[in-house]
Amino acid sequence: MRVSGITIQYNSKEFKAIFERLFPSMYMLASRILKSEEKGKDVAQEAFVKLWQKDTEEFASEKALQAYLYVLVKNACISVLRKEKNISNTSLDEGLTIAQKSFLNEILREETYKLLHEAIKELSPQAERVVMLTLEGYRNQDIASELEITINSVKTVKKRAYNKLRNMLGNQFVAILLGNFIQFF
Repeated sequence: MRVSGITIQYNSKEFKAIFERLFPSMYMLASRILKSEEKGKDVAQEAFVKLWQKDTEEFASEKALQAYLYVLVKNACISVLRKEKNISNTSLDEGLTIAQKSFLNEILREETYKLLHEAIKELSPQAERVVMLTLEGYRNQDIASELEITINSVKTVKKRAYNKLRNMLGNQFVAILLGNFIQFF
């Protein structure tokens, strides 16, 4: 398998590194779709086993590899749901459209989540903590108490952090992210 122009040996550190980077996303996605962490973990592991077994495929980039893994996870989730629900072929077509829309929404949510967290990690440690507490639903007073700083310091740190995030991600993107993700923490 080739990723970003590098041949990855299946017993190598590169494959392990890819597993460590991509497994959490695949696991979270499958867990959300199947509403079971245990089943989600099994599906994600199965996707990496299939990737391991597919030794002739070349991937132009890690994004292409990630897309391939998403397809494997999606198909495995659909198989699990089919078996659990004992869905007939007629109702499967109707349910598949709903499942595919749900799956695409979950992929979008997962990718957005990763983008946001990568950007937050670029902030100073204090700004990162303030933003994370905000996403968890803490009010300024609660953040001030938690971090043992003044409310004005919280407001200043938050304003600077949001400005930096806007510069990194764009104004509209940050507004959508912060509005949508507060409910997920």
